Amino acid sequence: MRNICVLIVLISLLSSCHWQEAKQVIATADSLDQTEHILYDDTAALQQAIRTLDNPFGKLFAHNQLGKAHYYMGRNLSLDDQITQAAEHYIAADRAQIDDPIYRGRINSCLGHISKQNESDSLALIFFVRANGAFKASGKDWYYAHTLLDVSEFHTDLHHYSQADSVLRIAQSYNIDNYYLARYYETKGLYFYEQLQYDSALHYFHQALSLWEYEEDKFYTYKKLMQVYLDMDNQAAALPYAQIIVELSADPNDLVNAYYCLMQDAKARGDIDKLSAYAHARQDANELLMESVGNYNAALTKLEKYLSNPYPYRWAWIALLCLIVACLLLLIAIVLHRRYATRRLQVAHHQIDDLSTRMEVQATEYQEEKRVYDFNAMLADIRSTCPKPRKQWNDYNSLKKDLEPQLHDWFSRLDQLHLSNRENVFCVFMLVYPSASLEELADWMNYSATGVSTFKRRIAQKIGIPTRELQKYLHDFCQLPK
Repeated sequence: MRNICVLIVLISLLSSCHWQEAKQVIATADSLDQTEHILYDDTAALQQAIRTLDNPFGKLFAHNQLGKAHYYMGRNLSLDDQITQAAEHYIAADRAQIDDPIYRGRINSCLGHISKQNESDSLALIFFVRANGAFKASGKDWYYAHTLLDVSEFHTDLHHYSQADSVLRIAQSYNIDNYYLARYYETKGLYFYEQLQYDSALHYFHQALSLWEYEEDKFYTYKKLMQVYLDMDNQAAALPYAQIIVELSADPNDLVNAYYCLMQDAKARGDIDKLSAYAHARQDANELLMESVGNYNAALTKLEKYLSNPYPYRWAWIALLCLIVACLLLLIAIVLHRRYATRRLQVAHHQIDDLSTRMEVQATEYQEEKRVYDFNAMLADIRSTCPKPRKQWNDYNSLKKDLEPQLHDWFSRLDQLHLSNRENVFCVFMLVYPSASLEELADWMNYSATGVSTFKRRIAQKIGIPTRELQKYLHDFCQLPK
């Protein structure tokens, strides 16, 4: 047993060291990302961190570090065009549910960008909506506003024009920088282009083009302008954009579209040599495009499977949790049984003491209830004998003389308030005749109703209680011990 304990301690110490190393790697990656905007590219260290943390305890107690390790690993694999492997790491990062909504938004944005490469618009929309929700929760306008444009773009691609317009109206309220404004105009142009409103589409695409700072940012806008002009049968206006794309862009999707435009121009001019050269070049670009599509197809299958069943091994976790709970319950039952065996005599004594205490409390409560009942019965007896006060009761001494046999203790407590005789008379009337109106009290005491109201308020002020509680206060005298 001693050897087993020593082995467990050694394993715990080694695991703790590995955990600290893994967390240090993620802390370094975070620091580079947040302060210098550089991607941590030591994939061997990231892979080791994942191996260290990717276990039940790591998923429970270090899910933030595990999720970030998968995220940074996915970023590195995406740059190496290992899209399927990158998708697996992004999915694992999303499953980790990092506490920081910025990371959850980034992860879902990456999943959305993988989805859109093969024009899986509905799939991309799901991930961008999730990213948008996470960024909104973070309070970071830059991220939130940009994903609004992504959401609008894919609503447009899916012909959800009313939803796309609603999101664009929200996006219009943000004016972050020229890059964002260019993206907004580009998305607005796409919105009109998909609805065949070519003049409006051209207007917004040209506005976007004037705001892009770097040439590589302009290629998508060049392509859309070229497509708009082609759809408008304006080959001459489309041609310059196609030539720019062929000259500067390396994206096979851009090249396939640009070479099509050049082929149409060569065909219209009857230039067979140019047509053949463009056709071969377009074929080469198309092969590259198909190769890229192939890289994304397997990734898309994984994303679809992930959305349909986000947690395939949840049943195993539930079974493990039930087993742990059952073991804990068994342990607790054993401990409680032993404690019960040693303390049951004490419990019996406590039960006897508690029973005695309860009986005393009940007896006290009974006495209090009986006292209140007897007091109310006495008041009722007075009212049955005198349905309304006798005239001589306006004199406190006469009133006290008549009622003291029944209310001796109550009068003693009333006298301790040091009120005037007329105030004492008013208090007695309120006690004995609780249902009497102010008008009736005024008539009995030869006052006006307004005067009685003022009289009542002055008494309450002297006692130091709200006016509305005066009658209850006087009645509660009966509950005080003799």
